[in-house]
Amino acid sequence: MTWNEDSGTVSRAFDDWKWNDRENRAFLRLSAQWSGRAYQQAWDEAEEPFAQRFDPDRHYGDEHLEIFEDAVGGLWPHSYDWITEASVVKNAVTAYEVYLEKALQEAIGSSLTIEGKKYIIKVATPPRFESPGWKTLVTAHKALGGEVENDEVKWARDLRHTLTHQNGVLRSEAALARFRDPDVECDQEETGRAYVGGKVPLGVPRVLKILDSLAAVIRAADAPVWALCWSPEERRTRWKVVMTKLYEQKCISIEPV
Repeated sequence: MTWNEDSGTVSRAFDDWKWNDRENRAFLRLSAQWSGRAYQQAWDEAEEPFAQRFDPDRHYGDEHLEIFEDAVGGLWPHSYDWITEASVVKNAVTAYEVYLEKALQEAIGSSLTIEGKKYIIKVATPPRFESPGWKTLVTAHKALGGEVENDEVKWARDLRHTLTHQNGVLRSEAALARFRDPDVECDQEETGRAYVGGKVPLGVPRVLKILDSLAAVIRAADAPVWALCWSPEERRTRWKVVMTKLYEQKCISIEPV
């Protein structure tokens, strides 16, 4: 038996991540559908009453824009979409990191018996923290046989940092060069392109591409995780070797009960 997503031959951590990934994609899709209908309704409710009382001698013709803006609290559709897309990116990157931690703990197990004495195995965490650092996760999964930090992952984590700690604002030319979307900008006027001081350009296609790139890495990384967890032969031949490597690299702690 080998790792197989279609038959459910995956780690428990993978199952948890897959559910989160499904929710993220549904949230992105449903938010667009629901917000589109709600915004159209708000627009109609602002436009129709104004059209009935419109007087060319008293009105400019665009006063309904203020009515609409008040109705939506100043949150125009493009801003709503950006906030939705940013939240999906942040949640997806966080879910990626959570998967790495849970998969690692699942692979190594929770306890160990040596010469009749029982020990607890834990993923190493910094003092006063409940989760391991990024370097620990990358190093540990490499020991298991998975590469979890490629260029796309680095880029997505940097983007998550910009979205979280800078509200998505491009503060420098370097940030602009790193996060602009040239494939989209080539079809836009100059005024529609990303600029220093503006927000990171997102959009549904770009967000889905990020989700797909993270998913591809997780699928590749879960095969050695599953093997170490659930393959009797793999666990018998490799578990001690992997555990020794993890301990030597200070990725785990082994404490007596």
